[in-house]
Amino acid sequence: MLMNKKVFVTGFIIFVIILFIGAAGAAGYFYKQYNDIKNNPNKISTDEIDSITSAISKFMDLPTGETPTLATVTDKEKLKDQDFFKNSENGDKILIYANAKKAVLYRPSIGKVIEVAPLLIGDANSQEANPTEAPTETSKEVPTEAPTKTPIETSE
Repeated sequence: MLMNKKVFVTGFIIFVIILFIGAAGAAGYFYKQYNDIKNNPNKISTDEIDSITSAISKFMDLPTGETPTLATVTDKEKLKDQDFFKNSENGDKILIYANAKKAVLYRPSIGKVIEVAPLLIGDANSQEANPTEAPTETSKEVPTEAPTKTPIETSE
């Protein structure tokens, strides 16, 4: 009976030591991940952009010399009226190349490009930015009467 108790206590101590080493290793791993993100907050998005562009570039030429902006479809119902998003699903990724004026809708779950379209930036606001008529100068009203002074009462 005494032998069984020693084996149990020794096994329990070994289990606690292994558990402690595992917890310390996990804490160290997550602390390193936290520091990496803290030092480079764009690392996750940069890594995701790199992985998506490398997957798409295997079967399609993408614009070069530009890092795209990445967006994710989160509510396809709000976008269903737009032709570009008519076949989109929640979770689809959109690569937006502003300089090349191109947008790519990609579905990572199946590894396919769903839609590619030219990007129209600033066309709707171009008339507001460059008005055709010169602004007219507004006239300032000049008072016709001189302002009157109000007596100041002082208490003595």
